Amino acid sequence: MSHISKWDKTPEFFEQIKAMIVHSKMNEDIHITPDNVYQEAYKPNRDTLFNIIKMGHLEGSTLLGTDNLKKLNQLAKEGKSCLILSEHLSNMDVPSMFVRFYDQPDNEMKEIFEKLIFIAGAKLNQTPLVKLFTEMFTRVVIYAIRSLVKISGDDSKKDEMDLAKKINMRATRKILELKHKNHIFVMYPTGTRYREWDPDSKKGMKETMAYLNSFDYLCCCSINGNIMRPKEHEDMTRETFTQDLLVFNFGEVFESKSFIESINQQNNSITDKDELRQIQVDEIMNKIENLHNNAEKYRKPILEKLGYDG
Repeated sequence: MSHISKWDKTPEFFEQIKAMIVHSKMNEDIHITPDNVYQEAYKPNRDTLFNIIKMGHLEGSTLLGTDNLKKLNQLAKEGKSCLILSEHLSNMDVPSMFVRFYDQPDNEMKEIFEKLIFIAGAKLNQTPLVKLFTEMFTRVVIYAIRSLVKISGDDSKKDEMDLAKKINMRATRKILELKHKNHIFVMYPTGTRYREWDPDSKKGMKETMAYLNSFDYLCCCSINGNIMRPKEHEDMTRETFTQDLLVFNFGEVFESKSFIESINQQNNSITDKDELRQIQVDEIMNKIENLHNNAEKYRKPILEKLGYDG
């Protein structure tokens, strides 16, 4: 049996999402403005999505670090502002997280998932077939930092830059409004999915620290396994849906100010603020990498037993 026929479920994936299109709002709010940066979960397709995504999760897929999630949940209930800084591999990361939380026997995991607000790039709204999935999860939409860097200083992009700044200002206000109201925000410090041919896509963005500095507590999350890997053609609608063993590993909860201050003390000779911010976010990425490596120790023997070669 060939590799593709064994693990590739793309035909079944696209056949099943036809049922979701009928009940979606995939063609609405695809153009982000300052007036629609906050988008609440639209849930009619949630049950269908659960079944589709679970088709891609091999037996043994799980959540690790649930005690840390429960601690973060308690802090959110107490009115503390909480931020999860996560690894980012795929446009299916959030749907996969949804399935892993909802597939747990502990109902508190479902409660926690419904508190999550994702800080998402506008790009995920701009393609209707991608928005078909993103619309099912509450998010604050921003103009991604990596996209801002690309257009910075380009006079022909001045109008786009002005709009992007207004979008991000409104998004920041919305985060400030909601962060003490029993929510947990999720952010991807790389600002993009990891692509193995582009090492820069694994580097944390120093601008992440502007968000973290405004939160009381942080928790890092790694993701092992990927059911929809990026392709070099960058067309999200032509990516392959493949089975894999999905493991989300949530690390220790840190008080943000203490975490940052500890890094600063270890680097007290650094006076350049941008350099120091990069060092801070690099430490976050190191923690995510450690979580990833630990989760792989759980994952590897199961994959070997399954004969997985994806």
